Amino acid sequence: MQREWNPKSFFRHLTPAVIDLFTKSVGVTIRSGEGPPGLALYAAWKALPDPQQRRLETELLPVNDMCSPHARAYLEDVARATWTNGKAGLLEESRGWSAQDLALRLYLDDRRAFFEAYKDYTVDSMEHGKEYRGRAPVKVEPSKAAKQRMEAEMQRHFRETAFGARCQVEDHANDEKFALFVYHEDEVTPLERFTAEGTVMTDWQRPVLRIAAVFHFATATLQVKASRKAERETLRDLFAQIYVGDAEFFEDVSKSPKFSFDPLRQESFRFPVRPIDKIDRVSVVKVVARPAGAHVRRVIVELQRGLNMHEVHLALDDHGVDVANDAIDGVQLCFEFAGSGRSRTRTVSVFNPNSTNLHDTPRDRVIRHYLTQWGIDATVRKAAVAAPALQAAAG
Repeated sequence: MQREWNPKSFFRHLTPAVIDLFTKSVGVTIRSGEGPPGLALYAAWKALPDPQQRRLETELLPVNDMCSPHARAYLEDVARATWTNGKAGLLEESRGWSAQDLALRLYLDDRRAFFEAYKDYTVDSMEHGKEYRGRAPVKVEPSKAAKQRMEAEMQRHFRETAFGARCQVEDHANDEKFALFVYHEDEVTPLERFTAEGTVMTDWQRPVLRIAAVFHFATATLQVKASRKAERETLRDLFAQIYVGDAEFFEDVSKSPKFSFDPLRQESFRFPVRPIDKIDRVSVVKVVARPAGAHVRRVIVELQRGLNMHEVHLALDDHGVDVANDAIDGVQLCFEFAGSGRSRTRTVSVFNPNSTNLHDTPRDRVIRHYLTQWGIDATVRKAAVAAPALQAAAG
């Protein structure tokens, strides 16, 4: 999720020590008499020639995105990995830093590690998530040839749309997952700006958009995050063809929905959890159902937290939902973790055939485990030997 870029505010939140490191790194000179260091840096940035100003802005946009409160955990992971040995004292000191200071300092110290965290945060914060279940476990790895082919195929797809054809593909892998990021041009968009003479003119530009696909090895599940169905399904199909080597690898979710809500039809169901995961309570807070009657297409019932399943059933019955027989399209579950503050709760949406707002954060991985254990995530972990095409891709 991209944060609004406000350079004056960004620079103003930096401390003098980080400003000094940044100006030495990029070769910007701050003139005396321009006010506090942050405002002096902003004045120096504004005085740069347009090409240099745009170059620095491009570099700082990912840093600005990582100033979100939700990104702090990702930055702290980088800090723990980066500031070891002689810099161990920085880790303790950084707990009192602003998000701007922490993000920019990590960017200056280890850009590779910073951008790895940025990629993880980016894909976790993207909306429009759909999940596709593979037929069998398989592990895929980055490949220059596969990436080039994916880029060419996505360009071919974009040429048939109002989007621009230019795109760039990046990949990212670890022991648990493989991620693809596709950057591409948006539709032509009019952007107004001031000229040097102070008049307003319109530039017709194509902003850059980003879509992503993340494949989880353990469950053979592909998460695709893109706003349009056409791009989601194209990315899914190309991933199967190019990286797995089997065009039919992903199941048809229209015939085999990813989620099952049958456990919630049982009044005795209690969302069992392990003490080690520090989950105080799990509640059903929304149900979307399709009654069997012909006159009502859909019923959406929002519920208070803390109701047991018997109370949930009574509330649904009051709103005309026959829990035993009516189709349930989706639910929202509120997980309440030990601790205090708003961050202790996580509301998860799961809707058939394959929509979810789950990310790949440590907390969401715990939630995924329980959704599978409770039988809500109907993904079948298949231990069958992979087909020859899958074995070839895995090797």
